[in-house]
Amino acid sequence: MGVEVNPDVVIIDSALPDFMRGVRILNRLSEVKNIPVVILCDRDEPVDEYFAAGVDDFLFRPYSFIDLRYRLKVALQLGDTLKTIKNQNQLLHKTSEELKKQYRLLEEQRKDMIDDITYSRRIQNAIMPSAEILSCHFNDYFLFYCPKRIVSGDFYRVAGKEGKTIVAVADCTGHGLSGALLTIAGTAFLNEIINYTPLNAAEFLNQLRIRIMRLLHQRGLEGEAADGMDISLAIIDFNDRQLQYAGANNPAYLVRTSGELVILPADRMPIGIHDNCEVPFTNHTLAFDKGDMLYLFSDGYVDQFGGPHDQKFRTKRFQELCRTVYHLPTVEQRLIFERTIDEWMGYRDHVDDISIIGIRC
Repeated sequence: MGVEVNPDVVIIDSALPDFMRGVRILNRLSEVKNIPVVILCDRDEPVDEYFAAGVDDFLFRPYSFIDLRYRLKVALQLGDTLKTIKNQNQLLHKTSEELKKQYRLLEEQRKDMIDDITYSRRIQNAIMPSAEILSCHFNDYFLFYCPKRIVSGDFYRVAGKEGKTIVAVADCTGHGLSGALLTIAGTAFLNEIINYTPLNAAEFLNQLRIRIMRLLHQRGLEGEAADGMDISLAIIDFNDRQLQYAGANNPAYLVRTSGELVILPADRMPIGIHDNCEVPFTNHTLAFDKGDMLYLFSDGYVDQFGGPHDQKFRTKRFQELCRTVYHLPTVEQRLIFERTIDEWMGYRDHVDDISIIGIRC
C-alpha cells in the first residue's frame, strides 16, 4: 500500500539529469497541492524559463547556511499563505468568479514582483567586484556578504590606483529595494571619484557626500528626507605598509600580529545631509606590519538581535571575535563569523544587511 507524501517545500538542483522535465512535473504537483518549488542553480542560468515552469524562488550557488535557511523560511511562509488563501476561498467564496480573478491577478503581480527583484539582484551582483577582482587586489582575504532580503542596501568596492588599493564597505539608508537604489548611485559615484580625485581617503568621502546630497536634492530644509549612507574606506599601500582611512559613522579595525586591536575611528556624520555636513571628513594614516588583519564592515552584524536575552550582538562582542580569529586562515575566519551570527540569531529574522571584508596585510 502506497504512502502519500505531502512536502511543505520542494528544492530541486538544476544539475540533476532531465532537470526541466522534473520542474514541469513538480509544477503540476504545486498547482494541486500548493507546494512551493525552490531551484538551486547558478547565477547565469535561464531563470526566466524556470519561472515559466512554475518555480517560486531561487537559491544561487555558492550559498551559505543562512541563505538556505532564509529561502526555506520564505518558501514555507509562501506555502502557508497559499494554503490559507485557498481554504478561505473554498469556505467563503466557492462560487465567486470575481475573487478567482483577483486571486489570479495577485499571483501574476507576485510573479512580476519576484521577476523584478530577481533581475535587480542580478544587476546588483554584476556591479559588485567579483571574487576574481578581489583576488587580483588581495593575496589573502575573505568576504562575508549576507543581504537581509533578495537585494541589499550594503555594497563594497575595490579599485587600484597609483600602485595602491582602495577598498570600501558602505551601508545605505534602508535595505531591500530602497537601499539597493542608493548602492547603484554610490558605486557609480565612487568610481568617478576614484578616477578623478587625488588619493586621499577623507577627500573621497567629501566628494561622495557632495554628489549624494546633490542627487537627493538635500539642502537642509525642514522635513527633508535624511537618506544617505555610512561608509568605511581605506587606501592600502602594500609596498610601503601604509594605510589611509576615513569613515562616515562606520569605523574599521586593524588587529596586529600581537593581538592588539586598533580602532580606526569614523566621523560621527553620514554621507548625506547632516548638521555637520559642511565639516570635512578626517583622514587617518598609520603603518601596519605584514600579517596584520584589517576589517571593514557595516553595522548589520553588531545590530543583529539574538542570544539568550534577545539583545544586540554589540560592538564589544564583535571586537572580541575579531581578536579571537585574526590569526586563523581567512577561509576559517569567514566560517566562524558566519557560524557565530547564525547561532546568535537562532530563528530570529535578519535586522539588517551584513557585510564584512577581512584583509590580511
